[in-house]
Amino acid sequence: MMKGRRHLLPPTFGVHPPLKTQTRFQTFIQPSFPGMPANGRGWGAAIFALFGLFVFSGSLIVLLTPVGAQSSPKVQALGLIIGLTSFVACIRLGTLSRVSSLYWVTLVPILLTTASLAWSVSPGLTLRRIVGLGVATVFGIWLAERFRRDEAFQFIAGAAVLICLTNVIIAGAVPSIGVHPSLTELGEPNPHAGAWRGLFFHKNDFGRMMALCATILWIGYSSQRKWRLVCGVGLFFSYLGVVGSTSGQAAILAVATPVTIYILRRLRPLSAGARAKILILAVPATIICYIFSNIAFSIVLEMLGKDPTLTGRTEIWTGVLLALKGHYLLGGGFGAGWDLVGERLFILTGILVGHAHNGFLDLITDLGLIGLLLMLLFYSSLIILSVRSYFYGYANEMAILGFGVGVFTFVGNWAASFMLLQNSLYWVIPVACVAALKSSAPQARSSTSSEQSAAEFWHLQERERPYAVSSDLIMGDAQ
Repeated sequence: MMKGRRHLLPPTFGVHPPLKTQTRFQTFIQPSFPGMPANGRGWGAAIFALFGLFVFSGSLIVLLTPVGAQSSPKVQALGLIIGLTSFVACIRLGTLSRVSSLYWVTLVPILLTTASLAWSVSPGLTLRRIVGLGVATVFGIWLAERFRRDEAFQFIAGAAVLICLTNVIIAGAVPSIGVHPSLTELGEPNPHAGAWRGLFFHKNDFGRMMALCATILWIGYSSQRKWRLVCGVGLFFSYLGVVGSTSGQAAILAVATPVTIYILRRLRPLSAGARAKILILAVPATIICYIFSNIAFSIVLEMLGKDPTLTGRTEIWTGVLLALKGHYLLGGGFGAGWDLVGERLFILTGILVGHAHNGFLDLITDLGLIGLLLMLLFYSSLIILSVRSYFYGYANEMAILGFGVGVFTFVGNWAASFMLLQNSLYWVIPVACVAALKSSAPQARSSTSSEQSAAEFWHLQERERPYAVSSDLIMGDAQ
């Protein structure tokens, strides 16, 4: 029997025993699903948040896209509805005044992409991509505004569980949808035959989303005991999806990002001086690791049966750099860069692909070196903001998530492209993290006296009841 104070948990499996007789195991098997209101309020906002996150994960694209079509009007309309609803909700929450003072950094990419209309080789396509990026940005800001501090993370974790369960179950139960067939649409042998793809068109997209969900769920599992059973089930399904996808990049992301987060957690209890010494020592260690990373990377890929050149990606990267000649600075316009590069690449190398298989290069094709530098600064700032917020106790789960997403983005974009992706969870989460962390730090300073340490403040914050909102509407209090 445990001694001391125990947290009251929702009686998911019936009425729990009195506190004095409640064991650790009984606490564990009475889980709380992340994102479900504990006090019976806020169901409208909770459902909207979970649904929006599920939609932006891309898990409905296959179901709503006509056969043979490149895009889905239904998916676009659904995203637009979510974005407009979030925008109206932000107005009612009084968010607009805070955007210019706190969240302006999330609008800088939109301003640059809008400016790219002036030199885009396909203005219509660029405009559609800008709208999709704006929709995801507004939803991310609403998520952080409606659920302050670390409450937004609960919905992100809950959505991750739903995404993993839905996609893996589809892969196992409906192979015609969730598994790559033995033949392509042209009747040729499919090199990805048998690999899981869930509700995505390609196994790599599915595997990468499973890796992102694994990162999110590790944070939830290690942060709150009441989430461990639900997040543990989600973790099992996420890694099952990574294995089923046979994606090398997903396997690396699903391991590297959680390990980096674990290292960050170990640094928090240390003093500022000790952390500084470790970071200084980490610089030469990082250089050494980078030198030997190519060897380890090749070994891992060979163990997974993959080509060490990432299925010819290195040849594509060289060709893209040659095809970009004369457009290095500004690219071909947001979302339209490949219209500029694709034909040139085929002429130079004979390779016919739809993207560079590298997020950094794809961003250069769209927005040039200016766009790449801007996004590198954005994600670097997100990592720094997250680390500061975590070490000083302004936020916990959202700070770790912001750090993890930054690392995930830098590592994952070497073989994929999602650094600035419209209508996507890969952009919603960074925006939500920036907004949540920017709004948390001033509140933390004003709500604690100068005599309170960061640890004392966080101890007080953990005892606050979640979902302390008075409205059951998505909009929240209009006052």
